[in-house]
Amino acid sequence: MGMKRISHARLHLVVGSAVISVWTGCTGIDKLVPVVAPTQVCASPREETVACTLDGDTFDVSACGDQGERIRFLGVAAPEIAHDPKPAECWGDEAAAWVDERVTGRQVRLEFDSECTDIYGRTLAWIFITGDHSDPLYDELVDLGGIGILDDGSFDLLFNEFVVRAGQAGVYDENFAQDVLYYDRMVAAAAAAEADGLGMWSGCDK
Repeated sequence: MGMKRISHARLHLVVGSAVISVWTGCTGIDKLVPVVAPTQVCASPREETVACTLDGDTFDVSACGDQGERIRFLGVAAPEIAHDPKPAECWGDEAAAWVDERVTGRQVRLEFDSECTDIYGRTLAWIFITGDHSDPLYDELVDLGGIGILDDGSFDLLFNEFVVRAGQAGVYDENFAQDVLYYDRMVAAAAAAEADGLGMWSGCDK
C-alpha cells in the first residue's frame, strides 16, 4: 500500500533489467525500483440496484436504511451535508442531489479493491454504470470528453470517477493508497474538474 502499481510494460522492463544486472554485476534492481504486487481484490463483482442516496459519496442498495446495504464510493470525498449541529459544507446539498438524480433506481455493478469495508461497516466499492447513446447520461459523458464511452457508442462508466470529473467531489486523500485500482484516473479527474471550474470548483471558495 502507498506506492503506485507498476504497469505491465514497466514490469517487463524491470524484469529485463534485473537479468542484465545479474550478468554485469550491477546493483540489484530491487534496490533501485521496489516492485509492488498488484492489488488483490477482497470480493468478486456483483450487480445491485440503488435504493436511495444519502449524500454525494454514499448510497444504499437493495433497500434503504437498515434493510439494505450501505455503499461508500471508493476514492471519493464529497462535501458534507448537514449533520446536526453542523451545517452543510459548501456544495454538500448540490452534490447529494446530483448523485441522487443519476443513480437512484439504477442497476449498478459493484467492484472491489483490497478492503471491502470501512471503519463504520460500510461497503467500499467502485461503482460502474453501463448504457448507450439513448441513456440520459450519455450527453453528459460527451460533454466531459467522452469519459466512459466505448468505441461502439455504449458506455461502461466508473461512477466514482464521474462524480469527481463533474466537480461534485474531490479525491479522498486520507489513507487513500496510491496502489488502489483506479488511483491515477481519480486524480486526473479531479485535476480536470478543477481546471474547468466545474461544480464545487467554481461554486465554493477554495
